[in-house]
Amino acid sequence: MYVHKGVNIIIPKYRLIEQFLLSEIKSGKYTADGKLPTEKELMEKFSASRETVRKALDRLTVKGIIVRKPGVGTFINSERSNHLVGIIVQQITSYIFPYVVFGAEDYLFRNNYKMLLGNASEDPSRERQVIEEWIESGVCGLIIDPVYSATKRSNRDYIKSLVKLGIKVVVVHTDWNIDGTSCVILDDAYGGAKAAEIFHQFGHKRVAVLYKSIHLPSFVRAMSFMQRARELGFEKIYEKSFNVSEFTGVPMQMAYELLTMPRQLRPTAVFCYNDATALQLQLVAKRLGLSIPEDLSVIGFDDAPIGDFRDILTTFAHPKEEVGRKAAELLLKMLDNGQVERCVLPPELIERSSVAFPSF
Repeated sequence: MYVHKGVNIIIPKYRLIEQFLLSEIKSGKYTADGKLPTEKELMEKFSASRETVRKALDRLTVKGIIVRKPGVGTFINSERSNHLVGIIVQQITSYIFPYVVFGAEDYLFRNNYKMLLGNASEDPSRERQVIEEWIESGVCGLIIDPVYSATKRSNRDYIKSLVKLGIKVVVVHTDWNIDGTSCVILDDAYGGAKAAEIFHQFGHKRVAVLYKSIHLPSFVRAMSFMQRARELGFEKIYEKSFNVSEFTGVPMQMAYELLTMPRQLRPTAVFCYNDATALQLQLVAKRLGLSIPEDLSVIGFDDAPIGDFRDILTTFAHPKEEVGRKAAELLLKMLDNGQVERCVLPPELIERSSVAFPSF
């Protein structure tokens, strides 16, 4: 048990061992390639089981801080400070982020770098905890796809403080305009404006946007859509936003509210900030007996693998692997010469058959 400012905090013993070894390494007690205490010595010092000690050592091994040589001992990894990068994404099980990670990992691997992968699970506290552990571990740089990026709950100020300490950071999908950071973003404003223009070309007069307000790219897409829609003079522009994960089913409730409006008022076209949201809109429309595009036109964003609906959905292709690759490329440039860069990638419009002229 650890006591901090009079509060008892229970810390697992393997974490205490891990923190002890990190402190010893940082203090300079062990030289490069220096041999660390044996498992038996650590077991005796902390009154811990072999399994607990090995868990601590395994965590340090995965982070690239130590190397273990069977029959010889445990040593400091002399290459850790130059070849270990951390990449944390919002939700590793989401359809976009695995491809982003693959693009980054492939580029890092080909340039002799190792990668730590973190999953924020759309939780700012967890995101910060993972990053703090990585900084403690001595990563040389970070690639971050931040959660709650459009809100005060985001870790923007924390990341800004890391940059001031000299940590090299590339932010993905979000441009926070932090001096000393690089970023890779999509031209989200283009997507929103283009969606409004397409609906206008097809003669729609009542439109809506369905988006995630806590996510900066989503917010930019929605604001751009509404601005362009106002410029084009639509009769009605409905805004439906949610502040939780789109995988909670909340977008379905928003869609239901839109599609159960009186026929003469309800929107005939909806722009969804991503394809997962568009799919939920389509499911609600189907349950209400509405057909796409005969009764409702829909545009999404991402060109995600979401089953049969993808075959007809007009959307914008997300260059997922290129985002990851470019982020890794910019990070290595920063590590090499400190060069900072802002990269904006264009989302390609994929026109299929989910947009038509309104039937009423």
